[in-house]
Amino acid sequence: MTGTTPLARRTDGTLDAAAFAAEAERMTNQALLEEWLALYHPDAVADWVVDGAAQRYAGIDAIRPAATVLAEVWRACRLRVRKIPQCADATTVVLTWEGGFRGRANQLGTEIWTFRGDRVARHQMYGYLDVRPRSSLWARTRVLLTDPRTAVGVLTREARR
Repeated sequence: MTGTTPLARRTDGTLDAAAFAAEAERMTNQALLEEWLALYHPDAVADWVVDGAAQRYAGIDAIRPAATVLAEVWRACRLRVRKIPQCADATTVVLTWEGGFRGRANQLGTEIWTFRGDRVARHQMYGYLDVRPRSSLWARTRVLLTDPRTAVGVLTREARR
């Protein structure tokens, strides 16, 4: 599949999520920017949320510079991920991923790839760059800083139990 759109279908017409996950993992781990960009339809939309920072890119001309930055960071910081297929139908593949920079394994995320024909029409990516156990003081502090009312509400209810 290298060099082409990594879309394979099962006999029932659903997309082969495992084959797509393997190719997406390879492209990410090797920071293969041009292969990654070749997946997108010219008018594709990419919605990427990383640790709460959201950005929408409409069209390949907007996606290209953002993807270029990501690929440069992936290469420089030696990103390695494992992409895990979750489900697929005739137009959509859902993957989760886990891994990290420089040999660490503290990141995870979810991607929803929606296709029109053999190209990506929409790519939704949700990534978390520093995942820690809920019991971690740093994790609790981050939640407290992000949404104090919810954090205090959870802690208060947990204390009652």
